Amino acid sequence: MDKLIKKYQKHIASAFDIDCNLFDISLKCFDSPSSLYCLNCPEKCDFINTHLYGCYESVRWDNKYIYYCPCGYIFIAVPVFDDMSVFRTGVICGPILMGDPDDFINSPNLPNLSTKKVNDVANIVSAMFVPKISKIVSSDSKEDFLNTIYKELELVMPDNEYPFELEKELQKSIVEHDNTHSRELLNKLLGQIFFYSNGDLKIIKARVIELISLLSRSVIEAGADIYQILSQNTNYISEIESFDSLEQLSIWLSGIIRRFVDYVFEFNAVKHADVIYKITAYIKNNYMHKISLDDIAKHVYLSKIYVSKIFKEEMKIALSDYINKTRIEKSTFLLLNSSLSIADVANMVGYKDQSYFTKNFIKIIGVSPGKYKNKHGKI
Repeated sequence: MDKLIKKYQKHIASAFDIDCNLFDISLKCFDSPSSLYCLNCPEKCDFINTHLYGCYESVRWDNKYIYYCPCGYIFIAVPVFDDMSVFRTGVICGPILMGDPDDFINSPNLPNLSTKKVNDVANIVSAMFVPKISKIVSSDSKEDFLNTIYKELELVMPDNEYPFELEKELQKSIVEHDNTHSRELLNKLLGQIFFYSNGDLKIIKARVIELISLLSRSVIEAGADIYQILSQNTNYISEIESFDSLEQLSIWLSGIIRRFVDYVFEFNAVKHADVIYKITAYIKNNYMHKISLDDIAKHVYLSKIYVSKIFKEEMKIALSDYINKTRIEKSTFLLLNSSLSIADVANMVGYKDQSYFTKNFIKIIGVSPGKYKNKHGKI
């Protein structure tokens, strides 16, 4: 049987380009940990309990279970029973991205599948392993078996019932217009909601409605149109109640999440002109001093990431390059209209290192400060 399992593992990995690993229920470990993505996951979550939970749930849910890890990635768990109908091993397929790749970070070379394809993979994997390899648990013993599973689930479920701190961090990130971090936190929070809700659709719906309310308050505070947001929320709640499967809810929610985030970051486009003016004015008034991205972000009351993003989009130049360009332009005036040394000029326009000043001067003007002064200077 072990050879057949290994054979099917390879077929699944090759056919779908998805990692397929075996998880030992009793030992609580994978059979090939060296190749496991979760070992190098940047979030360092408790992946053992996450996948142990997935394996137990797969028995409860028709011998397959699709679930989110705390990082927002998708996994598929399928149970494998031995010749004595004992549940000893789980097949874990994943991680998988489901949604816009831009919504995820630190996820290189992971397969990106639609919800339908994820379901197709789950059905195929279950069909391969359960009837051909496993002896299905008989109906007479299944009730006792599931009671055992419920007890085991209680052991692997985390003590913390819901990540309220993650909600607070998300709200702060949205208000600060931090697009990248907001999407990252949304993925984590969605994964946590599904994980902590124990697969109960009613509980998940309640949590999703709470999440919609949270996002609404956040985007309104961040500047989105209050009437637009509140008018849509009534429709959202009725739509949530109409879903009868986790898959339907997942597809709908991924779209709504992106829409909420876009409200914040797209509505600000009309305000960019004022923000850019404030940034350029700040640089022109402070070029002679040390200027950090933190200083600029605090000056315009926006996040560092957002400031860098909109400045480059609007000005077609990176913020650091614009600061250097402003300083060099000021230095040309001093070089042409004063008897200051090159070192003094460098210092007056914000460069403490003359060699770095010279490097930037040549990059922007095309010649060294000395040659520029000799060729164009009045003195």
